Amino acid sequence: MLGNIREIQMKSIMNEVHKKKDRGFRFVTMTAVENADETFDLFYHFDKDYYMENIKVKVQKDIELQSISKIYLAACFVENEIQELFGIQFEGKAINYGGHFILGEDQRGNPMCKNQIVIEQLEDK
Repeated sequence: MLGNIREIQMKSIMNEVHKKKDRGFRFVTMTAVENADETFDLFYHFDKDYYMENIKVKVQKDIELQSISKIYLAACFVENEIQELFGIQFEGKAINYGGHFILGEDQRGNPMCKNQIVIEQLEDK
């Protein structure tokens, strides 16, 4: 179980991230988990003096989130990654790779989502 976690509403993300920055926390990374009800849990991970604090936000599939990369520039990389792998959109990223941060031109988008996984069956010969 992830310790030191606080769940907040989506509308509070920017305010909470500003508070972390003002208190001297560094941004570590973000992680995303797809839920069975087609929502996502986003976890924002922060560190100060080897102490981790985590923020959890539950988001709907088709909601666009505000990028935190204007507060923590490094966040733009994981936001691009999550956008490609899970389809969660981030508005106002400091750097936008246009869907090709990880995935190549010929790859399908959102391969980490359950509804995107395709298993090809081999035909019996």
